Amino acid sequence: MEIIGLFDDAVVSSGSEYKQVTDLLSLYAKSPRVTVRYIDPDRNPGIINQLDPDNTMNLRSTNFVVKSVVNGVEKKKKLDYYDLFQMEFDQYSFSQYITGSNAEQGFTGAIKYVTSEYTPVIYFTEGHDESDVDFQYRNLKEYLEKNNILVKKINLMTVEQVPEDAELVVVASPRRDFSYSERDVLENYFHNGGKAIFMFDYLENDPSFEELNKLLNKFNLELNYDKVRETDESRHLPQDPYTLVVDVKSSSIVPRAFNTFLTNCRSISILKNEKQYITHTSLISTSDSAVGEMVNKSRGDDLPGPLELAVAVDYKGGEKPSKIIVMGNSTFVNDYAYQVYGDFYFSNINFFMSAISWMVEIKDEIIVPTKSFDVNRFNITQRQVSVMSGVLVVVFPLLIFGTGLMVYLRRRHL
Repeated sequence: MEIIGLFDDAVVSSGSEYKQVTDLLSLYAKSPRVTVRYIDPDRNPGIINQLDPDNTMNLRSTNFVVKSVVNGVEKKKKLDYYDLFQMEFDQYSFSQYITGSNAEQGFTGAIKYVTSEYTPVIYFTEGHDESDVDFQYRNLKEYLEKNNILVKKINLMTVEQVPEDAELVVVASPRRDFSYSERDVLENYFHNGGKAIFMFDYLENDPSFEELNKLLNKFNLELNYDKVRETDESRHLPQDPYTLVVDVKSSSIVPRAFNTFLTNCRSISILKNEKQYITHTSLISTSDSAVGEMVNKSRGDDLPGPLELAVAVDYKGGEKPSKIIVMGNSTFVNDYAYQVYGDFYFSNINFFMSAISWMVEIKDEIIVPTKSFDVNRFNITQRQVSVMSGVLVVVFPLLIFGTGLMVYLRRRHL
């Protein structure tokens, strides 16, 4: 396995952001299975054409190429500037600046991709005003791809069946119901061992999800038309009973328990008609004092707690076993959560990746948080500024002058 940097590492200065990358790669190079080398395209103009003869990777100077041969087939992955560094946009200067390093997760994920014999495919549905994986879930998509998972989109209205290469289908916060034909496509998919994650949010306009609920009923689940409010003050953020502090339970799906936040949730009901071929696992639930407030009161009374917010189902009633997870929240892994949840976001990503691993049996998923570049600031008051200015402008010069005068007078009397 080889990592090639398209620049001359000898000219990388100690203050350059690339110095941290080359230092990191020196650690990778200690492995006998990894070779790291640097080739300057200006001195070796044929290297880009050699690495990318079809010009499909759009290589340029300062890019990295990670490549390996698996079963006689060469696999390659390009890493560019934006794969290595976390960037933020300054709205005042209209420019971008670096806030952290993604190099470790970038290279480790690329190595996993080029050395894997199989790349599973996850399809995100579209056509029902779902959250777009390319816009609302860019960070999640990045983690999936760095774990050797290919992400695609699918419109179930335009296909007769879910593609055979689909390991998993994700329905991320639809705002309109599926059609009968789409439900039929998914039912056939589940009958033949399909797997899916459904993520719903509270919606103010309260659309009906009759077809989706008919689909969920096959798994003894039902989506509720509520907005979850937590009355236990220890289980929600201060002054915000709709942002819940929840416990993700330890189970065969999630390896360890942890706390996180969920905002504007709806609940899921586990139906009472138990069936031997259906196994439910509660992943997240509220306190006993929570309330599922019906968005449209004509639908019925508010729902008493405890309320289910995430449920996993192992279904053995079809031709092949299938699995689904239904959640009453989709924002916990979107890009907004990445900005506001801090370290909790990476716990949420771990939860999501654990769910995928349970379904697709992916091993050794990689979750490497971005390493932030902390800027240390020395904050002083205006009074302290005045005092320091006086010391530097008046006191120090007088001390120097006085010392010099004393030395002069002593030497004069020698």
